[in-house]
Amino acid sequence: MLRRLSLGNRLALASAGLVISAIALLGWAISHEVEDHLHDLIGSSLAETAYQMADKLDRSMAARVHEVQLLQDVHALTAEIDHAHMRELIEQLQASYEVASWIGITDPAGTVIAATDGLLEGNNIAHRPVFLQGRQALWVGDVHEAVMLAQLLPNPSGEAIKFVDVAAPLYGEDGEFAGVLAVHLSWAWAEKLKASMLSPREKSQDIEVVVVSSDGTVLLGPHDLLGAPLTSLASEGTFGSIGSDWSVETWPDGKDYLTGQASSDGEGVFPGLGWTVLTRRPVEAAFAPLRTLQVEIAVGGLIVALFVALAGWGMLSRLSAPLARLSRAADEVRKGAGANTIPLELSSPELARLSRSLRSMVGQILNQRQAIDELQDIANADPLTGLPNRAYLTRHLEQRLGKARQLQRSIAFLYMDLDGFKRVNDTYGHYAGDWLLIEVAKRLRDCLRGEDVAIRFGGDEFVLIVEADSDKARWLVQMVGKRVIQAVSAPVMLPDGQQVSVGASIGVALWPEQAETPDEVMAFADSALYAAKAAGKGRIFLYGSEGQTQALT
Repeated sequence: MLRRLSLGNRLALASAGLVISAIALLGWAISHEVEDHLHDLIGSSLAETAYQMADKLDRSMAARVHEVQLLQDVHALTAEIDHAHMRELIEQLQASYEVASWIGITDPAGTVIAATDGLLEGNNIAHRPVFLQGRQALWVGDVHEAVMLAQLLPNPSGEAIKFVDVAAPLYGEDGEFAGVLAVHLSWAWAEKLKASMLSPREKSQDIEVVVVSSDGTVLLGPHDLLGAPLTSLASEGTFGSIGSDWSVETWPDGKDYLTGQASSDGEGVFPGLGWTVLTRRPVEAAFAPLRTLQVEIAVGGLIVALFVALAGWGMLSRLSAPLARLSRAADEVRKGAGANTIPLELSSPELARLSRSLRSMVGQILNQRQAIDELQDIANADPLTGLPNRAYLTRHLEQRLGKARQLQRSIAFLYMDLDGFKRVNDTYGHYAGDWLLIEVAKRLRDCLRGEDVAIRFGGDEFVLIVEADSDKARWLVQMVGKRVIQAVSAPVMLPDGQQVSVGASIGVALWPEQAETPDEVMAFADSALYAAKAAGKGRIFLYGSEGQTQALT
């Protein structure tokens, strides 16, 4: 059959086959690269959501423990008043924040002498952990169902009431043990926290958040999992480890889920209870965009390849040279050249259509690749401020440190925390806090040079990456830090016309002078930040040798 074809047709057929092969190879390479990128992007996004939930749980619990410490101080001031007035006082305190379901004060023997709404007054709770542990020191108990209060507290939902206990010892003016302050925090606040974590778009994507205790019991999540042990996942190492990660796991319902995880490590005075936050999404739904994109690439490549084969079949031998040029151009595209590398062959209508189609197809594939790159940019950006996020920091440092090492330059890590941000959030609401964070992000961009990077690390924490010659690093850090603190401390006008202000404290560590790995440098910068806040806030502290810190302002 091949011998019956003219040389021109055989050359045309050979060239068409070469072009089709090049298109197929390029489509296959792009498809697999896209698959790897999307897997990482989607999984990292779930892991980031889990980290944000764990961070919010830790910060919220730390705030609750602080409130109990404040109640200790209040008791020290009001220890001499009668029980009725004491009950009235703690009821007023309970009304000031909704998460406390019950607050009670016992005598040294464990009998409740004053409680909100009078519940359990006269009852002895000396056998309960809240008294046994609370009489020793400040204590935080894990989530448990209500025992003595189950029938006394209102329960419109009908589901079992769950508490997180916080207790602390009380002492009289003579320093003698006077009883225990016991607070039952409603676990319902965690459900509200979870609801606030997910955007409407994430909720529509069937993303679920699960909180697991240290023994593998589900504390928060889908109704069918509440109280159930996730021992099968724990035995496979899916949760319980330090840090955050993601993987594809088979859950107790037998279905495969893309699963992100993060550990709750505590915050400030809250030591942490070993909780693990898992975020999951059905594998079919998570990777559906990838499957769609792969099908579109395959179908588009097949259509163009078919067109190329039909056009090439009708070409005469005189078209062999243009076909050879097109073949070479296709090879260049496969190596990474742009769509414009393919020449427009206008010597005949067939060649003109072929070259334009190739340009269009390659341009479409490259546009799809650009779309994937844009998705990656979105995954690496903080959705509120637009600054790079924690995931971007990890990728950015790999290239940045390698280049700085070649040039023998220093990288300064400036760990910044806003002073007074919680007060703004509590006073004006989370919308005002978000507005303030957006304005702070704008000011940080204005304070930095083009090659410097500002990153939102989480909550009201930011990391600034500043590169400089080793002998100028400390001077530059001091200059940049002062400029940042001055800019951040300027008043911010809220949309409703109110004016708020926050400050900033900065901890600094230098690479490679003080450590070889980014994690160590970040830990040193964090230590310097704590020293700056302890020294009065609004300061810049540089980490020094043997853990000592040095004030730069």
